[in-house]
Amino acid sequence: LASILVCYEEITKVGYEPKDDTIRLTFSIKEPVTKQRFDEIGKLLAQSVAAFLNLSGIQPRVFNMEMETAGHISFIHLIRDVQSLMRDELSLVVDILYDAFPETLLLDDRDPLDPNFEVEQENLLDHMLGTVRQHHLKERLLGIREGDRVVVYNQ
Repeated sequence: LASILVCYEEITKVGYEPKDDTIRLTFSIKEPVTKQRFDEIGKLLAQSVAAFLNLSGIQPRVFNMEMETAGHISFIHLIRDVQSLMRDELSLVVDILYDAFPETLLLDDRDPLDPNFEVEQENLLDHMLGTVRQHHLKERLLGIREGDRVVVYNQ
């Protein structure tokens, strides 16, 4: 989970739910997003991810989106099954959300990653996704940012 947060500064929080073998990705937007706008973005994401996975020969088991708003901040949650989740899909989702909210999508305020470290994290993320597909994890996990660190908690 830490690798997801390291590779994608646009993802605020990530959780793993062993009951249904899903990952919940949270994106934070510094504006109240209307239901209509959320539905439009959700439709675009669903169609884009479906096309990408179809080209890859993959059928997702779970693809859900939820939104909540607290004051002037909205949270978009993407829930995906681990078995069909791919790193390139995460990149696609992040790009779409960044294009939809270029000024208001919250990004981790960090220095740019060293290119070698970034490649290592991407490889680690691919390895983690492969491992989780083969070996079902039994514990709920939550990854968040705390200042300059990424922390993963066992719930």
